[in-house]
Amino acid sequence: MIDLINTSSSIINTASGALADSWWTRMWFRHSGSTFAPSTDALYYYIFFISAFFFVLLMGLLVYFGIKYRRRPGVAAPLSPAHNTKLEIAWSVIPAILFAVMFFWGARSYLKMVVSPSDSEVIQVSVWRWQWEWVYPNGATPIQNEKVNDREMPFFALPVDTNVKFVMSSQDVIHSFYIPEFRIKRDCFPNRYTTVWVRPTQVTHRWDEDLEKAVPIDPRNPGYYLFCAEYCGDQHSQMANRVAVLTRTDYQKWLEAQADTSSIPLIELGLLVSRNNGCFACHSVDGSRGSAPTWQNIWNQPRPGSRDGKVDFNYVRESILEPGVFVVPGWPNNMMSYQGRITDREILAIATYIQSLNPEFAAQAQEFSRQEMEAQESEDADPIDPLEPEMN
Repeated sequence: MIDLINTSSSIINTASGALADSWWTRMWFRHSGSTFAPSTDALYYYIFFISAFFFVLLMGLLVYFGIKYRRRPGVAAPLSPAHNTKLEIAWSVIPAILFAVMFFWGARSYLKMVVSPSDSEVIQVSVWRWQWEWVYPNGATPIQNEKVNDREMPFFALPVDTNVKFVMSSQDVIHSFYIPEFRIKRDCFPNRYTTVWVRPTQVTHRWDEDLEKAVPIDPRNPGYYLFCAEYCGDQHSQMANRVAVLTRTDYQKWLEAQADTSSIPLIELGLLVSRNNGCFACHSVDGSRGSAPTWQNIWNQPRPGSRDGKVDFNYVRESILEPGVFVVPGWPNNMMSYQGRITDREILAIATYIQSLNPEFAAQAQEFSRQEMEAQESEDADPIDPLEPEMN
């Protein structure tokens, strides 16, 4: 059976390789971008052509027998044979062999996808409504963004010709990790981990030293997409992120740039972190109603029952790390905790950004952001305390 599978897969792999990125392949698949693509496409073609062959054969015989043995006036209907051993063996054994090839070929391909090589680079994937987050081996999460479906979404990158393992978990409901060009799809569940791996084969982007970001090599090929392939709510279709493949050298430069946020002013960093963590899926900044309170002019508003009784740096910190401690009356407790997923400076940045959204405190936010940058650049500068009265 294994020899039959190997022979079948070899023949069809060769055929699908010859058809790679042809009009025929593009009719069924996106461009191939990983080592899984040839074998996955070959298995699909095997199932497709077997199904097409027997569909044409059976429908042809149906029409032929319908015409040949149609009822004719004055002609008695012939007796039907009750048994034909050879025919019954043929229509039992041949399909059984074909189905067995499908099963074992599919099982072998599946196991290859879920059992990653020992030298794989591990990326932690978290997903929630309506956002994907990748945490790279150096602890970085992407700060580069790209507009997808009119939303600024995190931009993800992978190294070419490198085994990459994704360790995935959901923070709320079931989602599904799907990159069509890589031919990989894996469900993500709450309270458990699932894995899948890939080895990208086609470089789509390069590192631009001047822009300090990854840019497409060919503008007509802007890279791949990561989709959620499991319906998870009303913004399910908006969960699309750009995925780029870089050379190993460019990937290292990109990765280092994502890990260094020290040169980004607090207000700008706050906007970036809020966007990358999906805050704007619930909170608006223009006063419009969402599934959580708007951030527009929220700074210094009274919050009776909270720690300081108003929206300030402590309130924002507590809301991010322990969102259930105080819930604004009239709003559901939908927010998850970001403990261990966001740094102190990033929390400070989000608070400063929220402060800047209130015109009455925008100047203070700008000044605090400037002072914090100066303190970062100077080793002798005194630490900046965001809880000083004049900053609240």
